[in-house]
Amino acid sequence: MTHFDIVPLDLGDLAQVRSRLAVMEAVGAHDHAGARPFNPAHVLASILVSRNDSRGERWVAVRDERVLGHLDLALPVLDNTHSMYFELGVHPNERRRGVGSALLRHMEERAADESRSTISTWLPMPGDGAPDISADGAVFAVGKGYTMSLGGAVRAVDLDTVDEEALDLLWDQASAKAADFDIVPFAGLPPERIIDGIAYLHGRMYTDMPLGDWDLQEAAIDRERIRDWADMRRLRGELHLHAAAVHKETGDVAGFTEIIIEGGAEEHCHQGDTIVDPRFRGHRLGTLLKIANQRQVRAWRPRMKYVWTGNATSNTHMIAINESVGYRLVCHENVYQKKLDR
Repeated sequence: MTHFDIVPLDLGDLAQVRSRLAVMEAVGAHDHAGARPFNPAHVLASILVSRNDSRGERWVAVRDERVLGHLDLALPVLDNTHSMYFELGVHPNERRRGVGSALLRHMEERAADESRSTISTWLPMPGDGAPDISADGAVFAVGKGYTMSLGGAVRAVDLDTVDEEALDLLWDQASAKAADFDIVPFAGLPPERIIDGIAYLHGRMYTDMPLGDWDLQEAAIDRERIRDWADMRRLRGELHLHAAAVHKETGDVAGFTEIIIEGGAEEHCHQGDTIVDPRFRGHRLGTLLKIANQRQVRAWRPRMKYVWTGNATSNTHMIAINESVGYRLVCHENVYQKKLDR
């Protein structure tokens, strides 16, 4: 057993902050080789500019002023207040010395203190596209009483190799079934005429997407939350690209998709939510939205190379759309959760 202390991250201690970043980078290189790379600029920006609908805590295991491991907590404050989400990492050279177990115990104690009954984390598993990804995190979590509640998969599209002529053909075929809709691309805050529709569909993400046994409950997303998210991304230096489908007759937002380009990211960005309102499904809107926003990325960032996305493995419809526009499987990423007695 290694002696260490678990303390809150001290933002005024620049050496400690850099040591924590070094641990996170080492964990990424060791456990996530071949997946979306670690972006220290995004980590720093997220510390300085947090979400208004979630409270964050950052803890570090420290010995002799050097960080051995880190623990990040997210506690929703507006909905799903029974839940807490966490990310835990231990430097590869410091494992099997009790650091991870101590951080996990500390996290569960904090969950009990905050009356959180469900704790969850996302953990990678190897896949054909990145066989070197480590399963150690999942094995560790299962050994501590966590169960896989939702199976997921990570895919990426290499924008340099996309067959644009094939996308043109796919666009024309889909457009033939979507004559009653406009595809509206935009960046940042949604236009006033569609912001309420975007908020409504963000809320439906909590109930419409496959959840397996994951204890995620519905959320009431309104225009103020959308404004808060947009302001957060602006302050973090993130470029937030959307494409929305708008029903011409009613003006209703029929669906949307989003891609986030983090500050400091030159080659890698990631897909956020994608959803089509059940009232408007069957018009190939998901395909049109994906193509429109994928092309928006290159319009804004011509040298951007990869877009990453994750889906529940049971979401075969969205996976088929993603693969049709060029996404290929990299690895698996599952939700592991544990229920605590209050």
